[in-house]
Amino acid sequence: MPRHRFAHAARFAAAALLIPALLGGCGTASYPSLARRAEEKPATAPAATAAVAALDQVPAGLDARIDSLLRAAREADKAFAAARPATERALNAAANATPGDEAWQQANLALSDLERQRGVLGVIEGDIEELYTQDRMAHAPENPDTPRAAARMIEAARSQILALGAAQDRVLDAARRKLPR
Repeated sequence: MPRHRFAHAARFAAAALLIPALLGGCGTASYPSLARRAEEKPATAPAATAAVAALDQVPAGLDARIDSLLRAAREADKAFAAARPATERALNAAANATPGDEAWQQANLALSDLERQRGVLGVIEGDIEELYTQDRMAHAPENPDTPRAAARMIEAARSQILALGAAQDRVLDAARRKLPR
């Protein structure tokens, strides 16, 4: 009985050195390509072209819905812009105030009003996100790579609304930093 568990390792050392040499020749064989051959590629049928054309049609009422959301977003942005000067004045008046002072409370109320105005656009952002998600879920299984007219319209409106929201967020962040802590 061997004293050590590696006592038999000397017998297998020569075989272990031969294994890489034997396996080195295994990678030289030429195998056929896995790429599709011309006869294996799917043919574009007229029915498929008609289906793509049907996907490019805009559902009834979508134009009106998107226009309504864009109009509401612009109105919310105007209301936010109208509330901004009062907030700036209140924040400037409270520049040297301590939290709890009358000027600080007025600035805090003005900032809260500006945040409320931002919330109006937030609701519209939620509506366009819901429309975007519903459209994606309804058409993703068919062909997610085919841009459809409805999807393009929704994405364009979505990007405009989200851009308004991002601009308002930047204004609010700057205003929050002005309020004394």
